[in-house]
Amino acid sequence: DFVSFPLYFKRCAFIYGANGKLEEFSHENQEELVRNVIEPMACDGLRTIAVAYRDFVPGEAEINQVHYDNEPNWDDEDSIINNLTCILIVGIEDPIRPEVPEAIRQCQHAGITVRMVTGDNVNTARSIAIKCGIVTPGMDYVIIDGKEFNQRIRDSNGEVCFA
Repeated sequence: DFVSFPLYFKRCAFIYGANGKLEEFSHENQEELVRNVIEPMACDGLRTIAVAYRDFVPGEAEINQVHYDNEPNWDDEDSIINNLTCILIVGIEDPIRPEVPEAIRQCQHAGITVRMVTGDNVNTARSIAIKCGIVTPGMDYVIIDGKEFNQRIRDSNGEVCFA
C-alpha cells in the first residue's frame, strides 16, 4: 500500500530518471515506482531505502533548489524536509541467521505457536516469515500492518486491552 511507504518518500517532488535527467516526481510516478520497484523488492524480502536530498544555495537556485539570504531555520522540519530530490531506491537484505529456522521448528514441534511482530512492509514480513519457517506457502495465516494491529488491541476508548 502506497500510504505505508515512509513519509519522506512522499515529500519528494523531483527524481533523477533512468537517463540521469531531473524530472518532476508526481504522485502517479511515486505510485508507479512503488508498484514496479519497491513492492517487488519487498516481496523478495528486501527492505527499501529511498535516498533524497534538498540543496540550499546562496545564489541563483535551480528548480529543485532553495535560494536563501539568511541561514535556513533547520528546526523547521516541515519546511526543510520538503520538495526533496530522490536520487535512488536501494533494497537491502537482513539475512536470516542460520539457526533461526531450526529454532522455530523446535518451538513448533513443542506446541508453541510462533508469531512475528515487525515494522517491515507486509510483503517483506511475509517473505521473512516464509524464509524462517513461521508460515509456509499455502498455509492459512494473517499478516497485518501496525495500524490494523493497533486497532485490534485497543478498546473503544483507545486503551490497550489485556483480555
